[in-house]
Amino acid sequence: MNKTAIITGATSGIGASFAKKLASQGYDLFITGRRIDIIQKLADKLSKKYKIKVKIIIAELSNNNHIEKLVRFIHKLKNIDILVNNAGFGLFEYFSEVPIDDCEKMIYVHCLAAIKLIHAVIPKMIKQGYGSIINVSSLAAVCPVKKDAVYSGTKSFLNTFSESLNMELGNKGIIIQSLCPGFTSTDFHKKIKINSEDMKKLRHFKWMSADEVVEYSLKCLRKNKVICIPGWRNRILVKLTSLLPKSLYYKIVQLFS
Repeated sequence: MNKTAIITGATSGIGASFAKKLASQGYDLFITGRRIDIIQKLADKLSKKYKIKVKIIIAELSNNNHIEKLVRFIHKLKNIDILVNNAGFGLFEYFSEVPIDDCEKMIYVHCLAAIKLIHAVIPKMIKQGYGSIINVSSLAAVCPVKKDAVYSGTKSFLNTFSESLNMELGNKGIIIQSLCPGFTSTDFHKKIKINSEDMKKLRHFKWMSADEVVEYSLKCLRKNKVICIPGWRNRILVKLTSLLPKSLYYKIVQLFS
């Protein structure tokens, strides 16, 4: 029986990098996305290059009907080795200026979709006696900034949720990871249309490639590391942030954002 991986949000960026890496390791893939033309090219390329099966499921994970469609599909699968909950998006606006519908969509994509998909795969993984679940969180989960309230909140949820799941499922052979990348070179920031002044501020940070993030994630997976933070600069930042009094952290963020 071939190894299988489900990856949401695999059209580009970190999701596409997970698809490429796992395909190179012989996994058959079930990948979701919204842009059929782009994801189809990725599927064709990977199936041809690595001689694996790639099935595309077009899904909008802010829509509960689409989530349920994906859950029903999962129930039909015989085995699942890896689930990567990568689908997500940003807003980068002040909370008071964000339409509440957009906030609701973010909660659906980042939280409810992940919960429902994990709930669907866990029984299969318990029966198998093995499996891995990677929830793509963010450095913003532990280092919140302005213009990121709902994003930071939902990603923080993924961290805590993953830690709790790890304690529940660790003795059943299931590995849980919450991946917290910092600034990563993808089309994420183009989609949220960050203005030129904000982009100038972001240039001061060390950016990683999506492939580097995925490599480190899989390295953490082999070590059963639940909270995975790619990039030594990011890990130092998190450590320093944890040592600062919250009031001082808030003042620093005000100065640099």
